[in-house]
Amino acid sequence: MTLPLNIPAPGASPLQRLDPRWRLAAVLCGTCSVVLLQTPPPALTALAAALSLVLLGRLPLRWVGVRLGAALILPAFFVLWLPLAIQPGHVVWDVGGVAISATGLAHAITLLAKAACVVTLMLVLLATAPVHETFKAAQSLYIPGWLVHLALLSYRYVFLLGDEFGRLRTALRVRGYRNRASLHSYRTIGQVAGTLLVRGHERSERVAQAMRCRGFDGHFRSLHDFQTRGADVLFFAAAIITAGCLLAWDLWDRYGDTVTR
Repeated sequence: MTLPLNIPAPGASPLQRLDPRWRLAAVLCGTCSVVLLQTPPPALTALAAALSLVLLGRLPLRWVGVRLGAALILPAFFVLWLPLAIQPGHVVWDVGGVAISATGLAHAITLLAKAACVVTLMLVLLATAPVHETFKAAQSLYIPGWLVHLALLSYRYVFLLGDEFGRLRTALRVRGYRNRASLHSYRTIGQVAGTLLVRGHERSERVAQAMRCRGFDGHFRSLHDFQTRGADVLFFAAAIITAGCLLAWDLWDRYGDTVTR
C-alpha cells in the first residue's frame, strides 16, 4: 500500500467507543442533511461541527488536513469561477474595478463547505473504527448487501490501484522516462493507464479468490456482538437534532422573508 492511502489505526477516543451502528447511522444522517443545505451560514456551521468530531475522535490533524485538501482541489477549481459568473438578479460588488457576484460567492462558499464537511465526516467514519466493523454495522442497519459489497470492493480497489501505480512509476523512472508535453509522453501515459487497469483487474481477481478460499460468503462477522448503550443513543440524538436545526436554519434563510411578509 502507498503511504498517502494509509488509514491510522483507531485510537482510544469517545467516538471509537461508540457502537458502530449508531455511529454509522449518525454520520449518514448528517451527510444527507449537509447535502440539502443551500446557504453559507448553515453549511459553514456543519463544517465546524464535522471538524469538532475530528477533535472528539482524536484523529491526526495532519492526516485529515492533507486528505481534505487533496479532496477539495477539484471542486475548488470549478466553484472558484462562480463569483465571476454574473447572472441577472445577482447582487454585484465592485472590487478594484472587477465585478464580483455576491450570489455566486455565496454559492461557492456553500459548495466548498458542503464538500469539506462530507469528506471530513467520511474520514471520521473511516478512522474511528476498523473497516470490517463499519461494513458489519451497515449490514446490521439493513443497507442493501450489493451496496455494502460495492463499497468494500471500491475501498479495496483503491489500494490495489495505488500499489500498481507505484510499481509502474518506479519502472518508468528506472528506464529514464520523464513526463513532457510530447506525443511520446501522451502515448506512454495511455499505455500506463491501460496496464494499470489490467493489472488491477488481475490482482482484484486474486483478492476475490483469496476471500472465497477463506470462507467469505457475503456476511461480515466479528468476535463480539454490538451492544447499544446510553452514550450511543445520546450521540445519535445529538446528530439528528443538529441536522434538523441546520436544515431549519437553511430553510429560514431561504424563505424567512417570504414567511414574514
